[in-house]
Formats: sequence, C-alpha cells, structure tokens
Amino acid sequence: MKYYRLTDVSEVLTASIREHGNIRLRLRNDENEDPPETYQPEQSRYSKPICNVIKLPTYAALVVFIIGVLLYGLAYALHYRLPTPLSLKDIGSHPDQFIAERSLNHLRQIAGYGSKPVGSYENEILAVEFLTREISFIMQRASPDQRISFDIQKCTGSYPLAYKPYGFTNYYSQVQNLLVKLSSNANSSSSLLINCHFDSVPTSPGGSDDGLNCAVMLEVLEILSRSKTPLKHNVIFLFNGAEESPLQASHGFITQHKWAHEVKAFINLEACGAGGRETLFQAGPNHPWLIQMYADSVPHPHGHVLGEDIFQSGLVPSDTDYRIFRDFGKIPGLDFAHAMNGYVYHTRYDNLHAIPTGTLQHTGDNLLALTKRIASSDILSNPQEYAAGRTVYFDVLGLFMVSYSETAGIILNVFIVVLSVYTVTKNIHTIKSGPGLNHTGYLKLFLLSCVIPAVGWLLAFVNVLLVALILDLFSSSMSWFTRPGLVFSLYYCPVLVCCMVFPLLLQKYINKQSPFVLGVQCRLYVNGVQCLWTILLLAGTISGIRSTFVFMILVLFPTLSSLMLNLSRWRNNLYMWLTVYISSTLPSVIFFLYHTVMGFGFFIPITGRIGPVKNPDFIIGILSALLCILSTSYVTPLIILVRRPWQVMAGAFGLHLLTILLVILTPLGFPYSANPSAPTPQRIYVFHTERMFHDLLGHVRFQDSGYWLVNLDRHSPHSVWSLIPEVAEAQPVGSTCEEQLMGGFPVFSPRVIEICEFTHWIPASPPVFHRPTNLELASEQNVSQTTTRLTFHIQGPDHMSVLLAPSVKLINWSFDAVITESGYKWENKSVYFINYAQGLTGIPFEFWIDLEVTKGPPSLRLDIAVIGQYINSHEYISEGFKTFLRKYPDWAHVTAWAATYKAWKF
Repeated sequence: MKYYRLTDVSEVLTASIREHGNIRLRLRNDENEDPPETYQPEQSRYSKPICNVIKLPTYAALVVFIIGVLLYGLAYALHYRLPTPLSLKDIGSHPDQFIAERSLNHLRQIAGYGSKPVGSYENEILAVEFLTREISFIMQRASPDQRISFDIQKCTGSYPLAYKPYGFTNYYSQVQNLLVKLSSNANSSSSLLINCHFDSVPTSPGGSDDGLNCAVMLEVLEILSRSKTPLKHNVIFLFNGAEESPLQASHGFITQHKWAHEVKAFINLEACGAGGRETLFQAGPNHPWLIQMYADSVPHPHGHVLGEDIFQSGLVPSDTDYRIFRDFGKIPGLDFAHAMNGYVYHTRYDNLHAIPTGTLQHTGDNLLALTKRIASSDILSNPQEYAAGRTVYFDVLGLFMVSYSETAGIILNVFIVVLSVYTVTKNIHTIKSGPGLNHTGYLKLFLLSCVIPAVGWLLAFVNVLLVALILDLFSSSMSWFTRPGLVFSLYYCPVLVCCMVFPLLLQKYINKQSPFVLGVQCRLYVNGVQCLWTILLLAGTISGIRSTFVFMILVLFPTLSSLMLNLSRWRNNLYMWLTVYISSTLPSVIFFLYHTVMGFGFFIPITGRIGPVKNPDFIIGILSALLCILSTSYVTPLIILVRRPWQVMAGAFGLHLLTILLVILTPLGFPYSANPSAPTPQRIYVFHTERMFHDLLGHVRFQDSGYWLVNLDRHSPHSVWSLIPEVAEAQPVGSTCEEQLMGGFPVFSPRVIEICEFTHWIPASPPVFHRPTNLELASEQNVSQTTTRLTFHIQGPDHMSVLLAPSVKLINWSFDAVITESGYKWENKSVYFINYAQGLTGIPFEFWIDLEVTKGPPSLRLDIAVIGQYINSHEYISEGFKTFLRKYPDWAHVTAWAATYKAWKF
C-alpha cells in the first residue's frame, strides 16, 4: 500500500503500479479524517508512477530571484576582478615581473600631453621625444647580453580600405613610427611584432586608446631588456604614430620598413573603452597555435570567438591595425582591446581617472608571458607550416581558456546532438503516464512542449521590440544608458512573463486531456526546451558558425543530468529530480550571466555612437531577450510548480509597467550624466564650415557658411533644444544631401554619408582661415589619343579629403593604391574618396589622374571637391563659435573644429 498526502482537496492524483496493486489516496478534509479510500485504477502499460506531487509556495519565486541576483553578483565580480598591482617597492622581490606603478608613470606622461592627432605638435614632437627618451634610458640600462636596435621611420604611401558599404583610398604623408628591436642570441631571421599607437583623436588625451598600451609595452621592453637570457627569436616593438587617421602608420611599417619582412606573427594592442581587462577578440586567421600559446601562457585569460564573429560582422563601428597586418603583411596575429566603459572612448574622459592600476598589471602580466612564450617557440621560425584552420576559443569565467579546432568543435557538437536526442527519446519511453493517454496522445503533448517555449521566445522578442517602439515614440529611448539596471525591469521582466505564461496555459490543456502529475509535465517542458537548443546547435554546426558553442553549453549539462537520472532510481522522485536538474543548469546559468555582464558592458556604451537612424532600444531589447532566454530557458517552465504562478507574473509585469511610466514621466529616463567618477556623455560633432561651389569657368556660383551638426545618437540634436535656441532652430539637411557631391558638407569619413540627411545646419558667419584650402589644376596633357592626364596641387591643413566624381572612365592615378570606388554614387557617377593625413610637414600634396577622352564637343568630365579639416588649428576657432560651444551642457562631449568644403568642375 502506498500513501500520498494532498494539501488541496480539489487535487486528485491518478497513478498505478506496473505490478498489480492498489494506491491509497489520503484526502485531508478536517480534523476528523475518514479512513483512506482505495482507488482501483484502470490497468495500462503506461501506468508506472513517474513523480510525486509538489506545489511550491509563491515566495519560492522570490527565492529563485534572489539566487539569480547572487549569481549575477558573482559573475559581475569575476568579470571585473583585476590582479593586485605591483609597485616600485616590489622590484627587488619581483625582478622579472611586470611593475604596474612604473608603467603608470609612463602613462601619466603620455596622457598629460592631451589630445595628439596626427600632424599636431603634441603627437609629432612631444610624444616622439618622450618615447625616444624613455627608449634611450631602457637601452642604457639593458643587460649586456641583449642586443637592442632603435629606429624612427617617416613613411608616405597609400592603399585602399574596403569598408562596407563605403570604402576609400587612404593616403598618408610623413607619418612616424618608433621601432625597437630586441634581437635574439641565435641571429634569428624571425620576429614577433608588438604594436600600439601613441596618437589620439581630437579632444581626447587617449589614456586607454592607446596610451595605456604604449606604457605597458615600455615596461615589457624594460623587463625583457634586463633579462640575462635572450629569447630564441627577435621581438619588435612598434609605437606607431598614425592609427586614428586611420590605420596609416602600421601600413607604412609593414609595407616599407627594413624589418617588416622578418615579422612572422604579431600582437596588436587596442582599446574601445577604458579600464577592465583586455579581451582577445580576433585571432589568426587559421593559426590555432597562437590561441593555444595564449591559453597555455597567460595568467589572466580573457577572450571569446563570439567577439571575433561580432566584430568581423561589422556591428561594431571600429577597426584596428590587425586588418593591416593581416591583409597587407599576410601574417597571423592576435588582437586585444580594452572594451569596458566605452562611455569614455574617444572623449575627454579617457584619462588616468578611468584606468585602474590593476588594468595595467593585468595587461602587462599577460603581454609579458605571451611574448616570452611566442618568441621562444620553434613555431615562429616557420608559422605557415602550422596553419591548420580556424579555432573555437573562450574563457571560462576568466579562470582558464578553452580552445579547440573547428573540426573538433563539429565532432563535439554532433556527439552532443546525438546524446541529447538519445536522452530525450529515452525520456519519451520512460515518463509516459496517465490513464487513457495513448502513445499518440503523449507524442502530441511532447510536440506541444517543444512548440510552446518557441512561441514564448518569439512573443518575447516581439514584446521587447514593441516596448522599444513605445519608448522611442515618447522620446524616452536610451533610458538605461546611465542606469543599466533599468534593462531588467524594461526588458527582462516582459521576457520572463512571455516565457512563463505559455507553460501555464499548456498545463491547463494537459489537465483537460489527462490528469498528468506535475512532475511529468515538468519533464515534458524541459525536454522540449532541450530539443529546441539541440536543433539550434545542429543548425549552427551545419552553417559553420563557431559561436555555436554557446548552444553546445546549453545542451551539454541538461543532457548529462538527464542521462544520469535515466540510469538511476531518482527519476521517480520529484524532489531528487528537481535537485539534480536545477544543479545541472547552474554552470550554464553562471556562464551566461558572466557574458551578460560583458555584453551589456560593451554594447550599451556603443549605442551612444551608432547614429540617429537606428533605435538603440531595438538593439538592447533584442540583446536582453536573447541573454534572458539563454540564462533562464530551463528554469521558467518550473513556474507550474508554484502555487500561485499568476501572482508572480503579475508582479513582474507590474514592475515592468511602473518602470515604463517612470522613464517616460520622470527624469529617471534621462540618458546622460556628467558624473566625474562615472561619466556617460552624449557625443556631439559640430563643424564651423565654409562652403564654396565653382562653375566650369572657375567662378564661385554659390557659397555660404554655418555650423554643421552631425548627430551621433537617437537624441541628437533635440536633447539640447531647450538649452540652445540656435540648435532648436537648426535646419534639417534632409534630401539636399543629394544635390551636391557627398552632400556638400565636410564629411570626415564616407560612412557619414549614411546619416547626412539626418544632420542639421545653422547659418553663421564664416571662419577666418589664414591658410585656406585650395585646389589648382597644375597641368593638363594628353597621355595618348584616348587618355588625358590632369595634375592637381592642393593646399590646406594636415587633414583633408579629395572627392572625385568623373563623368568618364578613370583609367589611372598617381596613388600607390589600386583604383577603388567608394561604393557611393552621385548623379549616377562613381565617386572616389581619398583620405589624406600629414604627420611632419615638407611634402606638398600633389597627384594626377588619367581620364578617358571622349569624342564630341567639350563637356563636363570631372566633379572634384576638397575638404579641409582644421583639426590641429585651434586658432581658427572663432569667438562666435566658442560662444556657441559654451552653451552645451556639461553632460555633452562636443568635438568641434573649423572645416571647409570647396567644389570645382572640369
């Protein structure tokens, strides 16, 4: 005889034993209980008891929430933990280790020069003198066993940068590289290159981007130079002076320098944030030994193939010198970047205050260990022999690195898919139960348990998109920009409700079909979720997506727990089943919470510079839904075990609605902050512009001047309408962008043309230029019967752009780069964009183009425009412009300079 106690008189348990026997049901009615009655169930081959009945109190949901918060806190602590920095007093006890304080002193000096754009005195003179002096000191203190060479390179060249959708030709003149070569004792012809850049964008001191890595490299050079044991191969330290211009000095080195041919691998150090740990986000390509050496050597691993897939997809509006070494040097390498706290990236806040000393220690420890490992390896002699396809890699909570080949990943994924299918199939044969429910009926319920979670997920994505649309309609988007915690109530809560509501509805349906015990229903749901992740794992594996490993992790642990339960007696005990099952979900929950911290820490600041066209809440909403489902998909079906589940969902949805109201109606939703300890500024570009358009005779047919406002996020420019009347009255550019070449504005990148119609124009008095931008047709000659050569001479600032829109075929030009269209067309003509930057002065900007000669009367052959960006000419900032800029609030980071746009026809 077997007894079950029920706490609700309305519940009736139907079960039977495969062997002939009776089940006694004890119903508690009052103090005077009647003797238990005997229930004789109908005999069935499905009549095996599966689980006990259990109903959890409503506060169990709160307990689960608290546990989730604690796990999130653990993930947050693991993600942001840094090693204890070593100080100068530790040199004696740690002579061969990285000393963060010594590196910090270098950084203090570099960042102290302020912004260092290419061509500025700070970049070309002060920074170069500082680095030269420090390198000289290091060479003087070096061990006699070390051979050190130093060189300063001044390079000029050009090449195409094929960005999507708009590329350009990159032309640089007299940009500088500082190089130090630490030679091996074996006269090796192979070198490891370590690269950083010391220039910065205008208005930013470049503390993290990239002064931090310059300081780290100086300290690593110091330690290696004092070692009495030279490395097996050479190490070249490249301090390049033109990365932000963009990616120019690295091209000058890898294509022109005398040491370039011996570089067999490289390490690139970058930043798109400040502080935190450096992340390995690009590797290879197709050189898994680099990943393996990183995993084996560094004390603080942090890297992710998912970051590589995201970065190379173009979702991140940035690029690094990794592209140059890979595409033009044809060498493998590793790309690292500090990616947290992207709020300060390319702003005045990128200074020492944003960089914990532990960050220097973390980066320095890893770089020193990795440099020693690679430069001591036999592989560096001929790395091409070890090229063996792509690699799947990721760190586990920053504790250790996992890496394996793509082929091994496919085998692993397929094995887990097969194992998952086996366990689910086994469960189908094991947990069939319920009088009157045949095999077909059970399969129908099982298919429903697969479809229902998928419908909940789909509804969750629809819901977050609807919320994002509502917030945008009320001008309340980006409310989480300064307060990321709002993401939970704005997006996580509705996602959780959507994922919980359908299991409850399915439970009612199941109870109408057959009085299933709750344990069976739970196993139905979780097996349905496991099936969905298994299908996605198989699809991702077939598609060759390396980041599919995230689905592998989701499937692996529940599959193992299911296999273990099927082989044990615990499968018939709901308490034990729940214990084993929930324990099996913890590894994946912590793993995805860890990546939730990383994902939001990276993507939320990026939304402040994606332009005014995209709704950033769509991005964060979709990311929230994805991360929430990844973290909770195995837990949300357990809502059916809660005694009053609708109260739980009502509480979550009520919190969601309350947050929406507060965001819309109160200052809680204001996205920006000037808090000096944690600034979250709005980025604003303003150019004091002079425009001039010439006709075929060279006469000025139209000219004007004003302030051109380039809007970088969803709230620009209306965020300052109430503060700056001129901005409130600014004229939208709109479709007038199509009337002139590149809109007729001083675009600083072809990408800006995508948002040109969303920019604004404020008429104002013209800037005064003592060195105006000008173009002169120096000569015109027939190279052949079908070709005419036009030679131009350009005067202007150290940053300029040339736009060519020929009406005839462009046959050749004087630039080293192959002729590359920008991808942008104007008046049905291909446009060629040449970006120019000059470091040191001395070489005039001259070039020629060869155009096809056409028969017939003379006609328009070429539209050409020259844009002058007076980035380093602060004297051209007029008093009126300064007065206008001072009106911006302290939570706005304004990048401003004078510029010209002049167009001619030939």
